[in-house]
Amino acid sequence: MTKTIPNYLRIHKGPASAAAPDLDPSGDAVSHFWHVFGDATGWRIDQSRRRIGSDIELLPSVNTDTISDPSESSPTVTKSSALRLAESAAMLATQLHHSRESLRRQEMELAARAAIIPGAELQSKLADNIEAILQNACEATNCSAAAMYLLDEDTQILKTRATYGLPTSRLEDSPRELRGSRGDLEAMVRGVVTADNFMAGGLDTWNSPEPFAAGICASITDEDVPIGTLWIFSDEVRTFGKPEAAAGRLAASHLAVELSRAAIDLRQNPKLNHDDSLRDISEWQHLSLPIGNDLAPGWRADGLIESPQSWATGFHTWDVLPDGTLMMAMADSPDRTVRGAIQTAVARAAVTAHSSYRHTVSQMMQRINDTLWQTNAGDQLMSMLYLHIDPETGEGSFASCGDLMAMISSRYGYRPLIDGRSEPLGTHLSARPTLDSFSLLPGETLLAYSQGLRLDGGTQNVLGDRLRGCLQTGDLNPLAAIRRDLVNQSLDHERAAITLVRS
Repeated sequence: MTKTIPNYLRIHKGPASAAAPDLDPSGDAVSHFWHVFGDATGWRIDQSRRRIGSDIELLPSVNTDTISDPSESSPTVTKSSALRLAESAAMLATQLHHSRESLRRQEMELAARAAIIPGAELQSKLADNIEAILQNACEATNCSAAAMYLLDEDTQILKTRATYGLPTSRLEDSPRELRGSRGDLEAMVRGVVTADNFMAGGLDTWNSPEPFAAGICASITDEDVPIGTLWIFSDEVRTFGKPEAAAGRLAASHLAVELSRAAIDLRQNPKLNHDDSLRDISEWQHLSLPIGNDLAPGWRADGLIESPQSWATGFHTWDVLPDGTLMMAMADSPDRTVRGAIQTAVARAAVTAHSSYRHTVSQMMQRINDTLWQTNAGDQLMSMLYLHIDPETGEGSFASCGDLMAMISSRYGYRPLIDGRSEPLGTHLSARPTLDSFSLLPGETLLAYSQGLRLDGGTQNVLGDRLRGCLQTGDLNPLAAIRRDLVNQSLDHERAAITLVRS
């Protein structure tokens, strides 16, 4: 006798539920991970909490495999362990989303041929406008996806700058060669081309950049010069007519206008031009400052400048003079505006011009003073320290004007060298520096620093103790230790310092 199982006791296979929802709309890789997560751990993310940034709730994962095999229906990982893994994965997914959003904005900067589009809001606005044009092109032609590709400066490669209906990860793909890209080349010659079937004849002779069945390619031009192409893709083989070709051409023209307008707005905005000028000044100052290096065997120089402004009003430099003497200099203008930054550039140029022939420290100071007077009406004031030292003996001399201070430290203590109480350069036609000599013994360090460093917490006692501690531990980079000590101090003044370490 055959026993029949009633219908209400039978196991019915329904549609498989998702192992986990996608917490991040940034691409297929994240969605794939959550599906694998559910299969591997036996837990899935609560669908009601799929918004990024919300708390994560786990539910038992149910799919066709666990329904058909009851022995596999229990989770293989404890809920607490799965929750920790899910939270960590959600953080990574969020970071990926933010990184791709940043990439999306940066692509708009490059697309607009602009050095910088300031602010995420303007970058996102341009990206939104471009993507809206791509979406409208798809709707007008009844297609599924679209992408904008722009040429590089050498017109050899095409880079994906914006997409619609495609994974965001397409922006991360490598550029493709223009050579051999039939669709792009023909569009740049004819304005627009249509491909009813990419695989006609069994071979994609169009070299479509995406695996679709058909598409439209229109040239994006700037003053009749092709700068890229617009591709509109269809999932199905179809016949494109004149209306679809016209829509593609119109969308490409709209993209060109949007990119051109963004570039023109940037060039005509006085505030942005002002910001660009300040950025150029600060970049030049940063690149022109020397990095810490060995001036001679056993002698190491280093420098530090931190400013609350985007520019600095001081500088430091060092070199080996033609006669083998070591030279170091630092300066600081009391004028904290851009004018002060220009004054320090003048003083630095004077140091470079006058250091190529024999001179004393007092002669150098007088020549810089003359330069400041000759290039202004007498109101260019400058604090400056200039010193020479013989690398063989450690004997040196210095000239100091203004409020710069200096000390010499060993592992046993420190001694003041300059108190910073002399008149600044530019006060009189004849410079009146403080002149003196010193000796730097093996294992000692010379530190010179500005008033800004002292006002922000770098007092003589603090700096002397830090130098002594560095020498006791064999640390040959005391400026890094000083900077670490002051990292929590508010940067209210421009901080500057130089060190000369004799090992």
